[in-house]
Amino acid sequence: RSEGVGSRESGVGKKDEEILIGLLPGSKPAKLAQGVPLGLAIVQKIHQIRPNTRFVIPVAPTLDLATLAKFADPEQNPVARMFGNVSATLIQAEEHSYLKTSTGLQVELWTTVPAYDILTQCHLCITTVGANTAELGTLAIPMVVLVPTQQLDAMRAWDGIPGLLANLPGVGTLFAKLINGWFLRKSRLLAWPNIWAGEAIVPELIGELQPDEVAAQVLDLLDRPEALAEIRRKLRQVRGKPGAVQQFAQLVQDVANQYTR
Repeated sequence: RSEGVGSRESGVGKKDEEILIGLLPGSKPAKLAQGVPLGLAIVQKIHQIRPNTRFVIPVAPTLDLATLAKFADPEQNPVARMFGNVSATLIQAEEHSYLKTSTGLQVELWTTVPAYDILTQCHLCITTVGANTAELGTLAIPMVVLVPTQQLDAMRAWDGIPGLLANLPGVGTLFAKLINGWFLRKSRLLAWPNIWAGEAIVPELIGELQPDEVAAQVLDLLDRPEALAEIRRKLRQVRGKPGAVQQFAQLVQDVANQYTR
């Protein structure tokens, strides 16, 4: 499933060479409802400009493929209509499985756990906020972090105190609306590598995200290999900061505990 990708630097900046982009839409339903259709709409836009680009979703071990595919179906996931009514069908073959969009684009589904083999081949990843950003940061993989706010319920899937507050009975919806506006007005660091560094070393896009705008930012990074190299350098640097590895190890343990409950 991973042949022919080459080094992460090989195709960057050259539109006629193959590159690999990872798509990490999350594992919780509230995140997937936005993350899957938004992600598919984004990669379709990227593919129009860079037709040799490959895309892969490393599927969370708690998520089966049929459930994942439901979030790519506007009939089962009305949120998809917010992103241009993008849709995809699950295709399962002996060798591999993939989502096939209405435009014919195939997005590979990677089910091997852990997904380090495929992630380390990615030139860049498009990811939701959360533990994914710590994993990618530790692997020094450039990323664009998405926090779409079209659906307020998605905030209940956030990590940390904001997620806890958004889940309080009778308070959650009001808090989600308040924190939505607050995040849009306030400078923030939500991705773990940015928190560790104390600065935005990977882009965080927050708000009512539109596929065209996100795709344009991703394409801009792909056209500037020196920018991706600088992100990798900073990720390696922050990875060595005191406490960063320990925090990541704790995140891994927390996630593992969720899987074994």
